[in-house]
Amino acid sequence: MDAPSCQHTALSGVSQVGSMKGYLMISMKKSVTVVLGIALATALLASPANANEVKNTAPCERRGEVAVAKGIEYKCSLFGKSLRWKKVGAAAAGAASTAGNNADYANVSGKISIDGSSTVAPLTGVAAEAFQKVSKTQITVGISGTGGGFSRFCKGETDISNASRPIKSTEAAECAKNGIKYTEMIVANDALTVVINKNNTWAACLTTAELKKIWNTGSTVTRWNQVRSTFPAAKMVLYGAGTDSGTFDYFTEAINGKAQVSRKDYNPTEDDNVTVNGVRRSAGATGYYGLSYYLENSDVNKAVQIDSGKGCVTPSAANVINGTYTPLGRPLFVYVKHESAKSNSAVIPFMTYYKENLAALAKKAQFVALSAEQQTKLNSELDAIKKLA
Repeated sequence: MDAPSCQHTALSGVSQVGSMKGYLMISMKKSVTVVLGIALATALLASPANANEVKNTAPCERRGEVAVAKGIEYKCSLFGKSLRWKKVGAAAAGAASTAGNNADYANVSGKISIDGSSTVAPLTGVAAEAFQKVSKTQITVGISGTGGGFSRFCKGETDISNASRPIKSTEAAECAKNGIKYTEMIVANDALTVVINKNNTWAACLTTAELKKIWNTGSTVTRWNQVRSTFPAAKMVLYGAGTDSGTFDYFTEAINGKAQVSRKDYNPTEDDNVTVNGVRRSAGATGYYGLSYYLENSDVNKAVQIDSGKGCVTPSAANVINGTYTPLGRPLFVYVKHESAKSNSAVIPFMTYYKENLAALAKKAQFVALSAEQQTKLNSELDAIKKLA
């Protein structure tokens, strides 16, 4: 899905996230702008197209988004069959947890360009927005998808690339051809979540073989009783990630055995909200997206337990960490370009800030925090990057 072009607009006293399908834009009083991915699950960001549109029970567009207007926090919530702003209360002061000494960043300046996975964008985007508040930097975070992000990264167009899967050998070769060296860093964990309609009482647990039967290339499954004979003959409507998405790559490889191998007669989208609403509207619908977005929408979608051969397992942070939620538990990455670490004086301070606040940011954005082993590895990788400067 191509992202529409957008113009940065300065607003006074209001943070803004436009509800465009390709990009979300945040404009702040300091005239700094962050372009973020779609599924921002955080109260640090606001979402109205215009501050005057945000008031109690006024229509809104993206469920779960949070807006701050005149010191009051509102959340876009489901009222009956429509989305409307709901007053939460007085807005919290300040931004994300800011571990460490923010004074260290006060004189950091420069521009950082980030692109890639829409799944990782909420995490990196919140870090970017918070870092700009304690520094003089300008950071853009695009959502071209993991593959689109690597394409730009390996051409030298961006400093950091968000990814919901590891870099492919073909992408790594392209980077090498262009002299782009980088460090891969795991910043959080996620669990791809298969969802069904709340009224679906039959598919509480599906085996990976049944998921493959539904999603594999050439599949002719159109009704639930074709998956399991005891299921009703309800019509099945499918929603899933677009083909440029790392989520699509990961799901197809984990379930169908090879990345990008999938039936084509489904509703592809880079916007998880489309899947949420599609599944909500049809009793026989099913789809998949990240755990963090499911947690924001668990009252209108139902998570399916996954049986990979050892019994049914619920998608959860605990089950990702203990290794039982397989094969849909996954790490999330950022890739840092070495030349940017050397020549862009803002990159290392930003990544340091990102790492220092990672646990709080991951919790806020509802991702699964790093294990102790992953955290130790991240510390070592960041120390190595610092030596490049």
